[in-house]
Amino acid sequence: MDGGHGRDLTAADPVFAKKVWQGYVDLFGNDLRQVVSEDGLGVPYWSSSPSNDLDEKANDSTRGDKHYWQVWGNPALPVQAYLRETPRFMSEYGLQAWPSLRTLDGIIPADQRQVDSPVVKAHQKFMAGEGNQRLLQYIEREFGTPRSFDDFVYLSQVTQAEGIALAALHHRASRPYTMGSLYWQLNDVWPGASWSSIDYAGRWKALHFHAKRFFAGHAVAALRDEGVTRVSLLNDRTEPLRGTWRLRVMDVDGRVHRDERKAVTVPPLAALEVGRFTDAQLLGKADAKRTVAVVELLDGEQVVSRQVAYFAAAKDMRLPKAKIVSRWVREGDDTVLELRSAQLARGVWVAFDGFDAVLDDNALDLVPGEAVRIRVKADQSAKALADALRVRSVVDAL
Repeated sequence: MDGGHGRDLTAADPVFAKKVWQGYVDLFGNDLRQVVSEDGLGVPYWSSSPSNDLDEKANDSTRGDKHYWQVWGNPALPVQAYLRETPRFMSEYGLQAWPSLRTLDGIIPADQRQVDSPVVKAHQKFMAGEGNQRLLQYIEREFGTPRSFDDFVYLSQVTQAEGIALAALHHRASRPYTMGSLYWQLNDVWPGASWSSIDYAGRWKALHFHAKRFFAGHAVAALRDEGVTRVSLLNDRTEPLRGTWRLRVMDVDGRVHRDERKAVTVPPLAALEVGRFTDAQLLGKADAKRTVAVVELLDGEQVVSRQVAYFAAAKDMRLPKAKIVSRWVREGDDTVLELRSAQLARGVWVAFDGFDAVLDDNALDLVPGEAVRIRVKADQSAKALADALRVRSVVDAL
């Protein structure tokens, strides 16, 4: 009863509002709790979301579960605000993105592919179709104005994926104070812009590939805010994690300014902070607009998890026009796409003209000189895959 209809009803008729609230407590706090206790086979019961299970004020970051919409919703704070909100359980937060271009084929005609066209606005749920301006606001903060509708769609997915990854990794790094992170939402029942990570046609947006990494049992979180990067190692498994974490500071052409490794043991079911670094400590005399920090969790020489931290917005960085080289290889029965670039490539996205393929990874950053391998499943010949391959990165849209 603290907001929305409850607040309005209390103002209009406080006696009736109290009666409505008591009915709510009777139903959700008492009756259904009793039913679940008797018939739920031990399943825990939670009366509502967000709530403190009907104990005092709901949506409190210090108790119960939290819904947080000051990022994306009003007042539309920058995504870095996620790092300043640390609840006990974040059960709802989100950013929008458009579906893949293949999903939009046949839905949005070629002559309507503009951000403000009637058809595009009709497929935008937020603020009566004006949500594309909100989405542009978030894209432009980091990347600048998209050059085309295709760039708008692509950058919307990069923005969503990187923003939600920032929030989810912060929640995980805040363990045991924060013990849950559920972004809104998984999938769609309609082909339009939404907060989902899987679009209406079942195609993965960039966010879903990121979620596979940021929700992995072992992960690294390198979270930069207000000139300080906090590095944490995350272990959601029930066994200790013994490995190495590596910090490299390099320019976008691959020149390494700093490279250090440290052995580490992360306790089971824990987040271990291993360092906090100011920009000055990491950069030294290097140019922030041409430099990144690469933080990795290693098992031997195998990269278990990697995160690239940036010292400036993409629109302000002097990112090179990276030439991404592709190579097809066979590993047993698997078809593998190997990608490599001599220069940093951010937000790399792999797609195929004219058909779908299932990829085990996508939406990633390429570190200079280091290859990534992506397993590809498609009912196509090797030649057809090679001919239809399209690879892009953020610099192509800036």
